[in-house]
Amino acid sequence: GDVYKRQILILVLSFSSAYSQGKYHQRQNTYYVEAATKEYSLDKKQQEELSEIRMEMVTIYITNNKAFKNDEITKEEKKAKNREASKVYHNKLAKLTGKSYKEMKPWLANMRKELKKVK
Repeated sequence: GDVYKRQILILVLSFSSAYSQGKYHQRQNTYYVEAATKEYSLDKKQQEELSEIRMEMVTIYITNNKAFKNDEITKEEKKAKNREASKVYHNKLAKLTGKSYKEMKPWLANMRKELKKVK
């Protein structure tokens, strides 16, 4: 009985940790989309699209970090994969906002700082 109870507890804890992490990323994403909407006057459809493409990138980052922690990929591979995901995201963002990456760079840098405050 004890082993079974322990397994259930571990399952519940890992699920709630993944769930709260998901909630955290969702809060960050909402914050990000709202800020982008103010900055780039996005309409509802653009906001939904931005929310999707940003979560795609976040999911790729999470997957790469897990793979790295599990020794499935090297640190260099993780960096390369994250860089690639970032590039794809920035291209989609540029298309969405009609601004070049260069024009958005200061805003993106500021958002990185801002998002650290979102808990």
